[in-house]
Amino acid sequence: MTRVAISDDFLEAYAEIPRFLQKKVRNFVTKFKQDPTSHSIKYESIHDMRDERVRTVRIDKAYRAIVLHPSKGDVYTLLWVDNHDEAMAWARHKEFSINPRTGAMQVLDTEAITQVTAEIQREQTAEPETKPLQEYALFETFADDELLRTGVPQILLPAVRALKTADALEKLEPHLPAEAYEALFWIANLGHSVDQAINEVTTAKLEAEVVDTEDIETALQHPDSQRRFKIIETEDELEAMLDAPLEKWRVFLHPSQADLVEKEFNGPARVLGGAGTGKTVVAMHRARYLAREVFTQPSDRILFFTFTSTLAHNVQQNLRNLCGAEVARIEVVHLHKWAVGYLRQQRIRVDVLAGQALQDLWRQTLTAVGGAEFEAAFYQAEWENVVKANRITERGDYLRVPRRGQGSRLSRLQRTAVWDVFKKFRQSLTDMGKIEWNDVPALARQQLEQQSHNPLPYRAIIVDEVQDLFPEELRLVRAIVPEGPNDIFMVGDAHQRIHSTVPVVMSRCGLEIRGRARKLKINYRTTEMIRRWSLGVLEGITIDDLDGQTDEHRLYTSLRKGVAPTVKNFASLAEERQFVIEQIERLVVMENVKPQFICIVMRESRMNKNYTRGLEQAGIPYLSLRRDTPDDASEGVRLATMHRVKGLEFTHIFIVGANAGVLPSKYIVAEDEEALRERCLLHVAATRARDTLTITSYGQPSPFITSLA
Repeated sequence: MTRVAISDDFLEAYAEIPRFLQKKVRNFVTKFKQDPTSHSIKYESIHDMRDERVRTVRIDKAYRAIVLHPSKGDVYTLLWVDNHDEAMAWARHKEFSINPRTGAMQVLDTEAITQVTAEIQREQTAEPETKPLQEYALFETFADDELLRTGVPQILLPAVRALKTADALEKLEPHLPAEAYEALFWIANLGHSVDQAINEVTTAKLEAEVVDTEDIETALQHPDSQRRFKIIETEDELEAMLDAPLEKWRVFLHPSQADLVEKEFNGPARVLGGAGTGKTVVAMHRARYLAREVFTQPSDRILFFTFTSTLAHNVQQNLRNLCGAEVARIEVVHLHKWAVGYLRQQRIRVDVLAGQALQDLWRQTLTAVGGAEFEAAFYQAEWENVVKANRITERGDYLRVPRRGQGSRLSRLQRTAVWDVFKKFRQSLTDMGKIEWNDVPALARQQLEQQSHNPLPYRAIIVDEVQDLFPEELRLVRAIVPEGPNDIFMVGDAHQRIHSTVPVVMSRCGLEIRGRARKLKINYRTTEMIRRWSLGVLEGITIDDLDGQTDEHRLYTSLRKGVAPTVKNFASLAEERQFVIEQIERLVVMENVKPQFICIVMRESRMNKNYTRGLEQAGIPYLSLRRDTPDDASEGVRLATMHRVKGLEFTHIFIVGANAGVLPSKYIVAEDEEALRERCLLHVAATRARDTLTITSYGQPSPFITSLA
């Protein structure tokens, strides 16, 4: 059967074509997908092409598509689209070959490889008879055969052999197949063996047993090929690709991600990964896979939980673009909204006390009790992180429970006095007929257990940002879906815990993940320099793995080095604002960065006006992202709080107003759980940046920043 594949290069080229011409390309691609052997498609050989299988196809008088016409088999591959001369120039020195060792389809620019090889070799200095260790070539101790096993093409061996440092390897990155670059990166930077490095970057065998270098269809099934090529199954799938050609995450997955998406788990599974490792992408693809391939009955439902309404909106929009008809059976909602909806369906009254009203009740309680030793913020944190987290209802249990991470120690007498405050607060809530938000999941779970004879339609649950869930919320997750294969799939990173301050142990919440815990290790968003700075904010702090153990970020890494973050302190707000605006003007005017790729991030929403004034005066458009503001495609520099920016990413991030008394709040005086949450918040904000990160303050800078100097 004749089939059509599309490359990531084609989608990138299509995105650059003027919009009025994209319609012609779409019409051509649709017809091509239906029958690439049609007589109406006129393939033209090109006279001086490196790869003789390359053909051009006329789209109109000016535009040409570049196609790989198979010499064997029935798969035709769309490679590029452009003006005639530019299309010819792009294709002239390209070689589309199947690696004889790995079996993956690879794209090589032979002219560029020749040039970069010569350049690297020229940089080699004459080798003295006895040379210091740093003068040895980076991969000098590896045999050619070992390097070829990583996927390095034969033509690139001289360039790889000439490299002296791990930093120099980055120069070759644009010319190496992704799997080869990543394997060499692990070897050069982390001392992996070849086998270890290959296992980190691919799910295929270390070496294909027999490789037919003419069998394109088989090669395109290889996990490494699927990073850059996709065989088109349906016309709807093709339309979705062309609707969002730059959103490659919809189409091309890293093998480690693809393996998790389709893996059979015999129970709850947990995936950890640092910022930028694609956890949410994996979660969304997992939801689609389960709905399409595993739980396929019309009545089957997949429930996708997030912690906030903003993240739920983002995931819902992305799933609509990613999925076909199966999206109707995937319900995306933030956990508390679902719990409230379920309780109301059961005709259970839900009247939540929150926000300022809740703060007022704590103050009223302290006044009523009299002689309270601590401020209201202490009691509220102790109530949430110790009493509610451990489901304590009796004073005796509170006197015995550990208070890890809660700052100063309390004597037995102090605990007794604190419990009297809690008792009064609880009675006040009851008298008002109110509950707190963190009571809602427990009520929903209790109701589900009473209604066990009437199961819900959900067959599987996906949980994003699982690190922000409290134990009671995790117990609710367990209660919603029946136990069985592929029942619960959770992704998260405790380094990004910005809502819950309570470390959880999943096994104590009914979620046994032993043997089903996985990690994503490659950061695709943030440069290594930004990653190191953001992790430095958490230096010396033990972070849990969401199941009672310590999470180790040593093997979590970025593949781009980048530049070090810029950290500046100013005497006044006016000076800080002037610097930030000047830097944004430089990016927009001098470097042609689109304003919507820049974000100004601040700790509190009240700080917004400090910077919008400067943008207005400079004539720079902007969009303030509030809780319910969608981050649409409109132009304008974004402004957002550290909480609001979670789940988003930008090419350039400016963290502003990072002052003492703001980050952390002046009310946080000890390195307790509240301070850790503030550190995690800064970590999250910093890791939204792809290329550059700038942190500014005025007056006295945040101690979180000065500690990194």
